[in-house]
Amino acid sequence: MAPPTKKKKKREQLRKALRWFEHFTDKVIPILLVALGIVLILENPLWTLVHLEEYEPWITIFDYTIVTFFVADLIFKWFKVKKLSTFLKLYWIEILAVFPFYFIFRLYTRLGTLLRISSEIREAQTAAHEALLIREASLIREAELAKEVRLLRETRPLVRALRLGQRLLRLLKGRVLLGKTLARRRH
Repeated sequence: MAPPTKKKKKREQLRKALRWFEHFTDKVIPILLVALGIVLILENPLWTLVHLEEYEPWITIFDYTIVTFFVADLIFKWFKVKKLSTFLKLYWIEILAVFPFYFIFRLYTRLGTLLRISSEIREAQTAAHEALLIREASLIREAELAKEVRLLRETRPLVRALRLGQRLLRLLKGRVLLGKTLARRRH
C-alpha cells in the first residue's frame, strides 16, 4: 500500500475540519435559536420590554451570525442530499429561514424613503412653483397697480377738475336751497 500523498492528507484534514464545523454548527444552532427567541420577545412590535434600538449594531451582527450558521447548516445538508428536488422538499423551511427577507424589507424601506423623499421633493417643487406663481401674480398685480398709479397721475388734473365740478354743483345746489329758504322767509 502506497503512503498517502500530500493532497490526500490535506483532503482528510479538510474533511475532519468540515465534520468538526458541522458538529459545532449542530450544537450552536439550538443556542442561537434560544437567543433569537429572547430577542424576538424583547423586540416585539406589540409590546416593548427593552428598547433595542440603542443596541442596533449588535443585533444586526447577531442576525448575520444566525444566518451564517443556518447557511453553513444548509450547505452541509446539501452535500448529504445532492439532489435539488429532494433538497427543496426536505429543507424548504430552512431555505426560507436564511432567505434574506430583511434585505427585501430594507430595500422596501429604502425605496419607501426614496419615494417619500421624492414626494417631499415634488411637494417642495410644487411649493416653489406656487411661490413663483404667487410672486409672478404679485409682480403682475404690482405692474397693474403701477399702471393705475401712472393712470391716476395722468388723470389727476381731470380728477381734480371733476372734484371741483362736483363741489361747484354742490355749492350751487346749496345756494339754490339757501335762496329758496331765504325767499320763503321773505314772503
